[in-house]
Amino acid sequence: MMDSNLPYSVNDWVVHTQYGVGQIKRIEIKPIHGEKTDCFKVKTNDCTYWFPTNDIDNPRIRSVASKDVIQKVIRNLRRKSSKLDTDRRVWKQSIAEAQSNSDLLSLSVIIRDLSTQKILRQLNQTEEDALENFKDRLLREWASITHEEIETLRTELQEYIEVSQSKVKVD
Repeated sequence: MMDSNLPYSVNDWVVHTQYGVGQIKRIEIKPIHGEKTDCFKVKTNDCTYWFPTNDIDNPRIRSVASKDVIQKVIRNLRRKSSKLDTDRRVWKQSIAEAQSNSDLLSLSVIIRDLSTQKILRQLNQTEEDALENFKDRLLREWASITHEEIETLRTELQEYIEVSQSKVKVD
C-alpha cells in the first residue's frame, strides 16, 4: 500500500541536478539493496530514471520552479552583470558550482554573466559549452512551467540577455 503523503505525484514535473527537467510518469516497484522499493519513474527528453518515493530529502531532485521564480529569473537576466572577474579560474569555479546546482535563480545569474563575458572577450570552449548547457536547462524548466514552446522562450531569453548587455560599457 502506497503512502498518500508522498512528496510528488504522477504527472508532476521535477528537476534533477544531472538529468534536468522530467515528468513523473508512474510509480513502479524497483529492487534497491535487495529490497522491493516504490519508486517514481521520471521521463526526461533524454533519459528515464527512478528515485524512491520515500526519498523526500534527496538534494538532487526538486519540484520545478514557480511562475514567481520565473519572474525573478527574468529580472536577473535583465540586470547589469556583476563586476566581472578576469581570472578564468574564478569562472571555472562558478561554472562548476552551477553545474552541480539546479537553482534557477543562480543559473540565471551565471547565464547573464557568461553572456556578458562573451561580448567582452571570447569564451573558451568549456565556458561556451557551459553557457549553452545552462541556457538549455533554463529553457526546459521554463517551458515546463509556462507551457510555451522552447524556441519562443529562446528568443525571449536572448532579448533579456541583450537588455543586460546594453548596460555594460565595452572598452
